[in-house]
Amino acid sequence: MNASRFSVTPDDDPNELLTAEDRAWISDVYADDVLDPGRVTPAQLAAMNARDRERYRMQRTRYLRMVPLLETSVVRDVMGKLRLIANSAIRSDLHQQDIPILNGEPGVGKTMMLKTHAAEEMMRLALHRSIELEDGTARALTTFRPVIYAHLKSTMTRYDVIRLLCDELGWPSDRNPQRAFERAVARCGVQLVIIDEIQHVNFDGKTGRHVHNIIRWMSNFGLRVVLGGTDADGVLSGVGAPAVEVAARNSRGRWIRVDVPKMEIGGRRELTAWVDLIFSFESRLRLTQAPLEEGWLADNFAEYMWARTQGYLNSLVLLINLAAATAIETGAETIDRKILDSVELEDEVERQRPQRMAKFEADNPAPRRAEGDDDGPDLQDRQAS
Repeated sequence: MNASRFSVTPDDDPNELLTAEDRAWISDVYADDVLDPGRVTPAQLAAMNARDRERYRMQRTRYLRMVPLLETSVVRDVMGKLRLIANSAIRSDLHQQDIPILNGEPGVGKTMMLKTHAAEEMMRLALHRSIELEDGTARALTTFRPVIYAHLKSTMTRYDVIRLLCDELGWPSDRNPQRAFERAVARCGVQLVIIDEIQHVNFDGKTGRHVHNIIRWMSNFGLRVVLGGTDADGVLSGVGAPAVEVAARNSRGRWIRVDVPKMEIGGRRELTAWVDLIFSFESRLRLTQAPLEEGWLADNFAEYMWARTQGYLNSLVLLINLAAATAIETGAETIDRKILDSVELEDEVERQRPQRMAKFEADNPAPRRAEGDDDGPDLQDRQAS
């Protein structure tokens, strides 16, 4: 895109400056194209032919699964810190950039926060470019790709990391990938690099020293870098050869640790936040036999769901998604205690399940069966609060 021949007006949509790929990324993050399939009655569902019933199943499953980042106290805190750092930065290779690293256990929602931050920054930096174009100060670019999001999937060397960043831009990485990346940054207007799962780099050896130095070089080059991982202590410990310790010390001088905890329910405010989170998912369930009153899932099963998931966001999402899928598959078309009990979660949260559930049962005894009632208590009425 040649800045000298491209002009904008204040009425133009800045997002049109982004590539179709980046606009699609933003749309996916915010679930813009995910439509509410609506609610149908049991009779309407029964009247559907097999094809329409399967279409409705696909639509309501997608509507439940494709949820944008939901606001919690943890999300507000973490995203607030990322936005503050972004808004205080300027594009200049004369000023080094501080590097936030999101640190937390697997399953607390770091990746969704990083993806949402990437989408926010794409839009913010597109607005900045539109202002620069309007003011006549924009640099000429081949294409405009202000943000790179890279997810490390396995052990990687420094060159693997740089090649991955080039691949994300669609830019060829030749025999000197660092030189290729420099050209890509200049020609694509890159300002922010987000690297998720940074713990896949072996920071104990030579590779770790090189990656520390590459990230510092990006910062010195005027790029903002945001990292995400599960072991910030290990990444920054610098255990090993003296050169590794020096590289880690340099990183500790620039990296800003942003801890992402799991959700707790020890206090009234924390419990309310947990209930509100579950209600956000409840409001997207499209089950024909579910109770009509609001809170039928969130109010009745909040503490049960915390006992099952220990407050890990990914585990909560899995529990609700699989429970909904079971309700649809079995024809129950609602979620009760029996269905929730049947769902198996990740191994880490299942390991202490018997002990946790025994404590939950002791703290939340089932209602006594009425005299003469042969059917026993309704499991759905065993409230978790």
